[in-house]
Amino acid sequence: MSPDAQTPPPTPPAPLWAPLASREFRTFYGGLFITMVGGWMNGIGCSWLMTSLDNSALMLGLVQASFTLPGIIFSLPAGVLADKTDRRKFILTLSVVMMAISIDLAVLAALGWVRPWSLLLHTLAMGTIFALQSPAMLSVMQDMVPRELLPQALTLNSISLNVGRSIGPVIAGALISSFGVAAAFLVNSFGNAALASVFIRKRPHEMRQHLRESFLEALWNGLRFAATEHRLRRMLIRLGLFLTCASALLALMPMVARVQLGGGPATFGTLVTWVGVGSVVSAFGRGRLATRITPDIHIHISVVIAALAYAGLAFAHTLPEASAAAFFYGLAWTNATITFQVAMQMSLPTSMRGRGASLFIMTFGTGMMLGGVIWGIVADLAGMRVTLLGAGLGTFIFNLLTSRMSLQTVEQTDDA
Repeated sequence: MSPDAQTPPPTPPAPLWAPLASREFRTFYGGLFITMVGGWMNGIGCSWLMTSLDNSALMLGLVQASFTLPGIIFSLPAGVLADKTDRRKFILTLSVVMMAISIDLAVLAALGWVRPWSLLLHTLAMGTIFALQSPAMLSVMQDMVPRELLPQALTLNSISLNVGRSIGPVIAGALISSFGVAAAFLVNSFGNAALASVFIRKRPHEMRQHLRESFLEALWNGLRFAATEHRLRRMLIRLGLFLTCASALLALMPMVARVQLGGGPATFGTLVTWVGVGSVVSAFGRGRLATRITPDIHIHISVVIAALAYAGLAFAHTLPEASAAAFFYGLAWTNATITFQVAMQMSLPTSMRGRGASLFIMTFGTGMMLGGVIWGIVADLAGMRVTLLGAGLGTFIFNLLTSRMSLQTVEQTDDA
């Protein structure tokens, strides 16, 4: 018998839309999408408001840093809570608090009472809620779908994020131009209300968390897992270094719109929209490709495209040129971040689901915060062109330095 006859054909992956067969996941996904649109509108509003209050690139970088800093501090404790508490009630409570913060910022902005540091306090508060909520969100998503559909569920999550990135800035630009920045913050409060409503209507899910550990024991075990699991540790290091340079554009895009292109909120919204379009194309297109090439090749391809996109933005003089570069940046950014997230989540045992998600979020927040601050300082000192070229070159160099930290995983499903 020939070798080909003895080897069964590989099982084709489930379709991207397979998780939506679950009504529970569909309801959650709908609420998540509305929240994503509102969240991107809020981000556009905060960034644009800061450029109106202070023209420093550093202050603009601090908007991103203040939102991501809490992820470094609170994500691991939040992961413990995601593994030990009723995740649905936890998400519901935090969504209501986030809604209240958004309404408060909308009122202050409408009255003209917002100053740079009060804006940063609000983004810090929002970042804290997001950091506490995110591990539970990722964990409850995994409660709703079988483990074999987790890559598809995470990809759908990224699609909702990036469709929100495409739609949110367009709506935000129109609202800000017509009604002022407070309108964007108010719509964000409606988005959080939509997510809260999902969990009000649902009965508590069957608890699968391991509840015998105390909070401190669970926290210590999460830290020990990160320190001793060498595959996870390599992934976190590689992710953090990638984000430190690759995230620079997300923090400085308002400066690209205002300083380099001489535009206003509509120009800023257009650039963010094209990043979102590239991200959606990437998320839809990577499904078939993911089974044919390794995660490491995914990252290498993404890094090359991102570096070229940075170079294109550095020399762009018109909005169409900058939009084309933003599209390819979104393509690379989303393919890389989905690849990192799927590789990490598939390597976690069930008992570490919340804490593993929190370690990912903590690393993500650290990289985003450093990227915003470092490249904000560089932009103030050397200008936008040098900053964009430097960020692209840094993304490429860090990938070369960490290329031996493979993202290939051995799936862990046991709780031993």
